Amino acid sequence: MDLAPAPNGLWNRWNLGLPWGNCSGPECRVRDNLLKCGACRAISYCSVAHQVADRPRHKSSCKILKNAREELAKEEAALRAAPGDMWMPANPFETVRGHFWGISETRPYMRARHGVTDGLLNIRTGEAAEECLDHHLEMLQLCRGDNMGVRSRVPGLYLRLGRDQEAYDFVKWWATIGSSSDYDWGDMDNPFLNLHDEDVFETVEPFVKRLSDVSMLACLTNLKIRLLLDLQMLEQTSKQRGNENASYDTKMEWVREHAICDVLYKRRDIVERSGWSDIIGDLDDQVGKLIECVKERNKHYWSTLRTPERWATPMTTFYSPESPQEAHLAFGHTWYAWAECPAALETIKIRARV
Repeated sequence: MDLAPAPNGLWNRWNLGLPWGNCSGPECRVRDNLLKCGACRAISYCSVAHQVADRPRHKSSCKILKNAREELAKEEAALRAAPGDMWMPANPFETVRGHFWGISETRPYMRARHGVTDGLLNIRTGEAAEECLDHHLEMLQLCRGDNMGVRSRVPGLYLRLGRDQEAYDFVKWWATIGSSSDYDWGDMDNPFLNLHDEDVFETVEPFVKRLSDVSMLACLTNLKIRLLLDLQMLEQTSKQRGNENASYDTKMEWVREHAICDVLYKRRDIVERSGWSDIIGDLDDQVGKLIECVKERNKHYWSTLRTPERWATPMTTFYSPESPQEAHLAFGHTWYAWAECPAALETIKIRARV
């Protein structure tokens, strides 16, 4: 692959459809000496001419994000300047970290920060997606109870950025530790989002049994499909003439060139095998179970992928389980992760009979 590795040191991000690190001007792929838009700070250009040319497209989302940033700066300044009282101590970012929203004085700040993430989601660049993810992760640290439901957005953002292992670790935490009845959400000494490098190949049974979040289940399905496609790529490439006895280093060249997700970069035990048919079969079964699980949680979700234009409208805030409104919300959290990985999208359309 001609491109250098992405900031995470891996190449899989370049095999996804999310633009990253290049000029957003019309048909421009320049990557050097880029300057960020001074208003929204989430999109870059190689020249003033390309910024002007892109202005009609970018103007609306730029203004929304610029205003949202200004509102957040105002609310953060007010919160940091608050002297403290019987309801909220001074310097809440340190003194009541983890308990935001439960203290009503912090809610305007949390709403303003959520507004910034909404604005960032309107901008289709890797830089905007990464900043949006960082905001959501910090919001979860400030409010572990997640009264605003940002956790449902996180796995899709991880997938859009090619950070599949982290997506899996995040979803597994919520499906296991986070769903435990004896987890004390008020104790800030309890481990929180502390799973790392979990086994992405393991069974999906804990997720099927304990996870109710449709967005997370859809993203887990997406992730397993990406991994399945990567292993099928290895299997097919290894059978080509001259590749039968390929070394691990050669197989890693195939991974860097073609892999969609980042999981295989850390799994030498998988890559260096001489065959993958058994793992492929297991993953195929897991995908089938997850598809059925999503159908059971919400029968409307998979059909949203068939007619995305119908669902590309402002998302509802209130919904009931299993309703079209819940499917609409889950679509908003997950669609880009599907659309920016066409191979996974085509696979799920076939498998889920979309």
